[in-house]
Amino acid sequence: MDLDALNAAFDLPGVLRFVEGRGGLTLIEIDNGLARATLTTHGAQVLSYRPAGVRDDLLFVSKRAYFAPDREIKGGVPICWPWFGRDPAEPERIIHGFARLRDWSVLACETRPDGATWVRFGLADEAETHALWPHYFNLWVEVTVGATLSVSLTTRNAGDEPFAITQGLHAYFSIGDPAQVRVLGLDGCRYLDKAAEAPPDAVGVQSGLLGFEAEVNRIYESVPPSLMIEDEALQRRIRIDSRHSRTAVVWNPWIAGARSMPDLDDEDYRHFVCVETVNAASEVIRVAPQQEVRIGAEYRLESL
Repeated sequence: MDLDALNAAFDLPGVLRFVEGRGGLTLIEIDNGLARATLTTHGAQVLSYRPAGVRDDLLFVSKRAYFAPDREIKGGVPICWPWFGRDPAEPERIIHGFARLRDWSVLACETRPDGATWVRFGLADEAETHALWPHYFNLWVEVTVGATLSVSLTTRNAGDEPFAITQGLHAYFSIGDPAQVRVLGLDGCRYLDKAAEAPPDAVGVQSGLLGFEAEVNRIYESVPPSLMIEDEALQRRIRIDSRHSRTAVVWNPWIAGARSMPDLDDEDYRHFVCVETVNAASEVIRVAPQQEVRIGAEYRLESL
């Protein structure tokens, strides 16, 4: 993208600017007094967020992450769309869809009355997306960087035929030590167990807090709108308030999983957990012609 043109159109002096990042990707750097954040137009993805006065980033990005136009970035908050995980209709297609691989347009950058910074990205169907998924659509991602971080994804069916989607905000949260991390709010929720060692189609019911002592890869159903990650090592809580989502994914690849992924360091399983706001598994979203649907989450850091 033309950085001069982007800065001329959307620069917020002293608050927001466009710069060139690794692999030539376009980054948006924000420092508004309430928080610092880094976004990229590649996938409309948030890469970093730190509220004022906070030392440790909310988000994790792998040092081995790919920063390239045709690759996903391992970390931050990737946008999974129009399918989450494997496409059930065509499982050989790229996992988590194509939205996180596309270069999104910047549509607006504003300072809100409370001092927060709001950025809106857009993506529409074109010949390349039709080859992957034959539907007409408009997508918008809105990111608000302030005392909290808010991310939302809106889908509009721009065609004459209905379509179905699964989707998610695949948030990677930075942690101090997985042995000292617990996820609160899932007690009593049924889950589908997708871990490598789990039997096919394994299901379970969460009892109490969720900890991490091995690979965790679960799709939880009928989840409450608020979940919490409690991190004793970093002495903080991460509150996740979801909107228009009744399923959540919790993932940590553990030792073997991290070693199997070229864009993760072997020890990276120690440094993140994913707690993802999704519409997945049985929560398939059907979008009528000219209809809009939305999914979103707000992330807040709290001290223990």
